[in-house]
Amino acid sequence: MPADHSYAPDFLTPVPRQGESMGEVAARIAATPGEEVDYQLDIAIRGRRMWPDVLALHPSEAAYERWRRPMPPVLETLVREGGAAVAAVAATAMAALFESVLAPDWPRVRAIANADISNRADRMAAHGAAAVLDDLGERMEWTGTELVLERTYSGIIDWADEGVVFVPATTHVGPVLFAAERPHPPMLIYRARGMGVLGERPAGAAESALAGLVGVTRAALLTTLDVPASTVELSRRTGWSNATVSYHLGILLRAGLVDRSRRGRVVRYARTALGAALTTSSVQEHASRAAQSPPAICTDGPTALDVNRRSGLPSRG
Repeated sequence: MPADHSYAPDFLTPVPRQGESMGEVAARIAATPGEEVDYQLDIAIRGRRMWPDVLALHPSEAAYERWRRPMPPVLETLVREGGAAVAAVAATAMAALFESVLAPDWPRVRAIANADISNRADRMAAHGAAAVLDDLGERMEWTGTELVLERTYSGIIDWADEGVVFVPATTHVGPVLFAAERPHPPMLIYRARGMGVLGERPAGAAESALAGLVGVTRAALLTTLDVPASTVELSRRTGWSNATVSYHLGILLRAGLVDRSRRGRVVRYARTALGAALTTSSVQEHASRAAQSPPAICTDGPTALDVNRRSGLPSRG
């Protein structure tokens, strides 16, 4: 695959809808018109039809053909049945991927995405659009009037009457990706803040009872507060954004599990006697269980995948 090829057929990841379940997303994938799937496969796969509007974006026919990827062996037979068949199989595969890989981490994925959105919305309200757009990721520039993404091909998207949808992703670490397929609004996909926390091992039994009472995120913060720390320090330790840490610390503060003190401009949080008692009790419970159980072999599971990871070329419109 060419190093500069970040294209993935857009039908695999429809434009996100608020509150939509994975089953509903899979249904939308399966319902993609066959000709739309065929067109997107033509864009991506070497040797298939070259559409003039897509070819015109590249320096030459040879450059475009080098940019395309070889036909994946798993698709060789399926594509003969047409785009509708590809969409149906893809929908089943996406649903299975979600259940087997992403579902256990989905609450944390959503928490990271929501915290990222909140953080950027606050920054935009306080400092303007440039404060948000200038640091979304690599190979993108905000000129003040245009969003410019560095690519080996060239094109202009000027039909974004309804604006641009910004999608935080929890596994993408490279350049900002985009999707532009009429009649949907264009989308920009970028690395979410605080996504490193997904690479951590799940909370152990030492935190399970506490997590069941106050939630996994707040339990982790209480456990981390073995010494007083500021929001910024906790953000660095956990990998969560400042906004996420502040939100959960506020809940712990109102519940009487942490207290705060100010020295100059720095506010530090510490466990109260109640918070310390809950944390200590949970650790003691874990120690008691561990003494009665044989040791277990633990391995790190795969990092959760984000179903909103997508990129694309301007469509036929």
